[in-house]
Amino acid sequence: MEIILKPSYGMIKHNETRENVALLLSLLVEENSILLFSFYERNMHLFGADTQKFISDRRVFVNSEWVLPWEESIPHWDKPNTPPKIIWFLATQIEDIVKAIEIDNLFRCIVIKKGEEFKQYSNVIFHQEYYSSVEEEDYDYYLGFTNKYTLLNYSLEKLKRDSGYQ
Repeated sequence: MEIILKPSYGMIKHNETRENVALLLSLLVEENSILLFSFYERNMHLFGADTQKFISDRRVFVNSEWVLPWEESIPHWDKPNTPPKIIWFLATQIEDIVKAIEIDNLFRCIVIKKGEEFKQYSNVIFHQEYYSSVEEEDYDYYLGFTNKYTLLNYSLEKLKRDSGYQ
């Protein structure tokens, strides 16, 4: 793993399994906080009943808030000037986090204190892939985060201890 710090966000370059990415995510969640994954409401019909139930049972917020630290990738709007509805669902246990990653490997999620309003989230975490070799279609994976303070002052020691990062 390699940590890269940009002006408005940081990234952890990795080649980890879903289970290890779930562990990394859990290490980025501060005490008394929860992890909420995003899911476009308009895509619900594309998934089976079990996945729909998983998301619906864990729904905490529904809104159209764009949280990523850049705008060029804002999804197509459903109607003119109407951003799509986003379901924000809870994943607390490692197995729930793994399931959320299986639903969308290129996920977006937020960290928020329990009981807080959506706009009070403290961190945006996102997963991206970039070609490392076009010829072989290899990808490099990055786990991004917007709260560098949390990583440096709260999570880095846990990362070193629990994941073996040096």
